[in-house]
Order: sequence, then C-alpha cells, then structure tokens
Amino acid sequence: SAPADPKISVENAWARPALVGSMSATPEMQGMPGMSGSGTTSAAYFVIVNQGSEADALIGATSGVAGKAELHETRIVGDVAEMVPVPRVDVPARGRIEFKPGGYHVMLEGLTQDLKVGETLKLTLQFEKSGAITLDVPIRLGN
Repeated sequence: SAPADPKISVENAWARPALVGSMSATPEMQGMPGMSGSGTTSAAYFVIVNQGSEADALIGATSGVAGKAELHETRIVGDVAEMVPVPRVDVPARGRIEFKPGGYHVMLEGLTQDLKVGETLKLTLQFEKSGAITLDVPIRLGN
C-alpha cells in the first residue's frame, strides 16, 4: 500500500546550458530550439513522483544562479507556442508529473552565471505539503 501523506521524490533533473551577457554561443548550443546560446534565461526539467496516498502541489522554485525561477507551462495558442507562468502544478496521489520541453518547466530568469554543459546548478523546489527539496541539477543538451 502507498505511504500515508504525500511522499515526493524528483527524478531525471536537467537544465539547458546558457551563456550570460554578450558571449557567443558554443558550437553545441547553436541551432538548439529555444536556445540562442546567449542571454539570461534557461529552463530546468525533471519528473516529480508522489508515492503517497495524498496529493501535493509544486508551488515555487528558487536557484542561486537566477534572479527569478518561475513555474511555466508551454501552451499552443493558434500556431504559436507561448510559455505561460502558472502558480502551481498539482501532483496527484500515486502520480507523476513530467516537466519537459514543450510542457511544464522551471524558467530560470536573470541568470547570474554561465550554465555550461557538464556542470550542475542548485534548484530548490517548494511543495505545498512536503516542503522544500533541493536538487543538484546537471546542465546538458537535450530536447
């Protein structure tokens, strides 16, 4: 049987590389969808698993490498993909929610340092019932 209360874990976390300021893109970053290789934003992705018998919700995120971290969802409006901030992402009891390109993601805005492939960043996810979970998120290419 499932454990009582929410029992949250986070798996398969990763973030896109990004360069801060006016530096040029690295060869592996050129041509990445949604990634110019230069700028002050990135995105983090992961899978939230709730093995408990109660629902929970992701209600926020923070990272020391970004001025702001927001929960976003990509929505198609007409023929255009828009990234829309969302206040929360519900995680059902005995359920899982995938944050992936083209869906839910944590938008990291106002980056304070380069995010280079092979390095990691700290990301803290704030859950309504389970509290904070801090992750070491590898930076890698992906889609």
